[in-house]
Amino acid sequence: MDDIELLVAETFKHFHETHPEPPQEDSSHTDLPEEPGIIYHLQKTSSIFVIRTLVTSNIRDCYESIMERPDNYPSLRLIEEDSAPVQKKLRFFPVESLNQAEIIHDQLNNRRFPVHEETLCNLSDPGFSWWLTSKGQFFQVSFTMSVGLDESSVKLGPLGDHQLAMKNFLAFSELLQNCGLDLEIQNEVNRVQIGNGEDFVLDELRDLFEFGVVSEGFRDLFKILARHSKDHSTIETIWFYLQELAAMRRFWIQLQYDLNS
Repeated sequence: MDDIELLVAETFKHFHETHPEPPQEDSSHTDLPEEPGIIYHLQKTSSIFVIRTLVTSNIRDCYESIMERPDNYPSLRLIEEDSAPVQKKLRFFPVESLNQAEIIHDQLNNRRFPVHEETLCNLSDPGFSWWLTSKGQFFQVSFTMSVGLDESSVKLGPLGDHQLAMKNFLAFSELLQNCGLDLEIQNEVNRVQIGNGEDFVLDELRDLFEFGVVSEGFRDLFKILARHSKDHSTIETIWFYLQELAAMRRFWIQLQYDLNS
């Protein structure tokens, strides 16, 4: 258990991911990352917004192609009646893998969302967002607005399938317990309560949900789990799921920034 004791003793740095900005009109396309990601166009009215997304393995190449011939990409809806230049509409979001970009695209492309979700949703229409609420020694992730939230709750956005989330959270808890670390997962209707665990694990999970951050400490934890487990396929499945969840959260943070800018 020496590895675990060393990991618990580490001081983790908690930080917000910076939001990548689309290039300004006078900037060079060589500043763009040559990484996989999402190219997108955010269309907003006073009450709703729509996200038009495109998956790419190379943001710079794709961006340049779109800027050269935007009419070749009708799904992005860049050629509209308004007079705004295409470069003002076109945005990008880098991710670690093409699979993460495809998941974001599958879940969000062409979907319409209310700008003010909190004022429109009710018990019959509980909304699309997950919510994070601190509950003493626990924190709660609610999958809809219909479960009791308070003013301290943080809207996380639409982070995916609820059943898939629960399956992976419970499997993660079991892996930790098999390794000698505590984490209690309580599965309730439309929400999950997480607590009674090691402080550093709870801090890492909170940062993942709230900020989309997967720190080096979290990576080290999974390396330790791999050394103490024979079931590496389960560990890999959970790791990739949490990475995808974090990427979706970071993208949603960037969208909220875009909406307010």
